[in-house]
Amino acid sequence: MRVVVAGWVAGFPMAGFLWHALSYALGFRDLGHEVWFLDDAGDEPWGWDPVADRLDLECAAGVRFLARELDAVGLGDRWIFRNEASGRWEGAGEAAGREALAGADLFVNVSLICPMRPEYAAIPNRIGIDTDPVFTQVRIANGDTLLREVPSTHTRLFTFGRSPLPAERHEWLPTRQAVATANWPVTPPAGSGAPFTTLTTWRAYPPVTWDGVEYAGKDRSLRGFLDLPAHTGATLEVALGGGDDHQEGVRELKAHGWRLADPVAAAVTTDAYQRYLARSAGEIGFAKHGYAASRSGWFSERTCCYLASGRPAVVQETGWSDWLPVGEGLFAFSDIAGAVEALDAITAEPERHAAAARRLVEEHFEAATVCAELLEAL
Repeated sequence: MRVVVAGWVAGFPMAGFLWHALSYALGFRDLGHEVWFLDDAGDEPWGWDPVADRLDLECAAGVRFLARELDAVGLGDRWIFRNEASGRWEGAGEAAGREALAGADLFVNVSLICPMRPEYAAIPNRIGIDTDPVFTQVRIANGDTLLREVPSTHTRLFTFGRSPLPAERHEWLPTRQAVATANWPVTPPAGSGAPFTTLTTWRAYPPVTWDGVEYAGKDRSLRGFLDLPAHTGATLEVALGGGDDHQEGVRELKAHGWRLADPVAAAVTTDAYQRYLARSAGEIGFAKHGYAASRSGWFSERTCCYLASGRPAVVQETGWSDWLPVGEGLFAFSDIAGAVEALDAITAEPERHAAAARRLVEEHFEAATVCAELLEAL
């Protein structure tokens, strides 16, 4: 079977965006399928060069990033970057790209960000994977221009959330993040004094409202835990990326004792991303307010990368503990006291929790297993 996995990478070429979608491509390949990776810039292309720190509307930096990173995992001749506005087809080129699309059996739209062009709509099976539950369903119900056609243009809809979700009007099947564990090396625990870290934005976009209830972003969650450094002996660090009110987030976190790291240096390549995780004691992770307030069950693909690297994770509860084990390698918290208790547990037995973290991701998030379950649900 030929599978086309679509993700958004070239517009913001960072390792987190890459592996969010790439793990699905590698999972289907591990199952024996022919896989192509597609990045469609959309009708109004936007790009950022994180190294030069400037707009890159042609996505030149992103194309170079894709070429290098996909070659490293054996997909160097099976990827397409399509810029419809300029008519450019990078990677395999237009002729090979159109031929690959014409013969495809399955289209996998990760994060629902790829526009459904006629060539994609002609593929018989079209999976949409919602990685932003609650926000996606509310935006569809409210007639969002980019998302409102998703239910009618895909043959199966999957979500990282768990029903019932606010504004859920269509059948969304639950799924889990895919992690290609063979590409995530485990290194020994970072040692005494290593920080608990995370990579995030302060606020990616404004809140959404449904039935009189507002569902907000990370900023609202983080404000409830700003005092955490004052309650633990662990060093807490955030690689805080751009987004709305970024400087406000920097000021708030610094004022409350959080250490700040350069998000570009932390994830500008896969190697850099893996080094950043390796120097961490584990993750201290937060969820968007909307995920937690709705008890959506959302779990982070970033957290999966920590776990795969043998780094335990202490992450905010969204209801995910209903379907994942907690207490060894992975801990849930809903308040400062719970977070402190979990940080102390990992600090006391780092080797035990490091080994448990890797086992957990292999058992629950292995890419080939996740992709096989998607196929079973077609």
